[in-house]
Amino acid sequence: MNRLARLFALFFVAGFLASCGTATHLFPVFQKGKFGYADLHGKIVIPPKYETCGYFSEGLAPVVFNGKTGYINPAGKEVIAPQFTNGGRFSEGLAYVMKDGKVGFIDKEGKLVIPYAWDYARDFHEGRAIVVQGGKFGFIDKSGKVIVQPIYDFASQYSEGLALVVRDNLGGFLDLSGKVVIPLKYNSVSSFSEGLALVGEGQKVFFIDKNQKQPFASTFAYAEPFSEGLALVGIGSKVGFINKKGEQVIPPVYDYAKSFSDGMAVVLQNNKVGFINKKGEMVIQPQFDTAQDFKDGLALVAEGDMVSYIDTQGKKVWSNSQTEMPGFAEPVE
Repeated sequence: MNRLARLFALFFVAGFLASCGTATHLFPVFQKGKFGYADLHGKIVIPPKYETCGYFSEGLAPVVFNGKTGYINPAGKEVIAPQFTNGGRFSEGLAYVMKDGKVGFIDKEGKLVIPYAWDYARDFHEGRAIVVQGGKFGFIDKSGKVIVQPIYDFASQYSEGLALVVRDNLGGFLDLSGKVVIPLKYNSVSSFSEGLALVGEGQKVFFIDKNQKQPFASTFAYAEPFSEGLALVGIGSKVGFINKKGEQVIPPVYDYAKSFSDGMAVVLQNNKVGFINKKGEMVIQPQFDTAQDFKDGLALVAEGDMVSYIDTQGKKVWSNSQTEMPGFAEPVE
């Protein structure tokens, strides 16, 4: 695997997992082709011995050992033996796992509570989990009961009581009962975040509330959902940030940026990335080739051949060369 591919693989996994949150402040690190965990200071507390690993959630983390997924606690003790083809994080007391090509859900003792019946699934959110059968998306509750039959081309996890669904290239929203409450009429759509969803009609995108009303009239060529009170928007060839009144609070002066997380946002300037705060002040100067969001006080960054975690002051607390990076055949989700 070449350096660019390896870097992409690492940041794909890190970014996906970081979006799940980390209830325990341990972070995946690698050494000599294996994964382990370090604390906020970069001290290795669980020695690297896993082929792949995920972040801790609800006290357990998925790890791959000898090609099988199991779960460990923050002390590194094996709680659920490696036995699954794949497995997700624990959410609302359950985690999806795969065996023999089908997906079900286990509890924290490793007991199968929802049978292996689905081609794919995602974590539980608000008492509902996405399930996929024959390429179509639906939802089940925590008893395994089908709430929404797999009839949609795409679905997102429930957020703020609503789930985004897409059918025939048009998106809308379901409530927790599975009823369509915002018609499938938008050609692009995001989940609700902080009371608003980003939708598109034609070439423009704009924000709506749960009553399908626009809180402000502005439309954009590009935008991302609100996060921490601000939304990333594209104006001309640059990006900046607006508040919930639609007012520009950080001017569109960046070639690229990411949404705010832990009070900071990744921005690109002069072909290097750094971090700004909500006042638009550059708090970590652009110096990295790429970077992930801050989560629980650390962010994963890459500079040349090195991959590092940095703290909110920009100090590197752990670093290693990509030459020691494991491969990623099937990342733990």
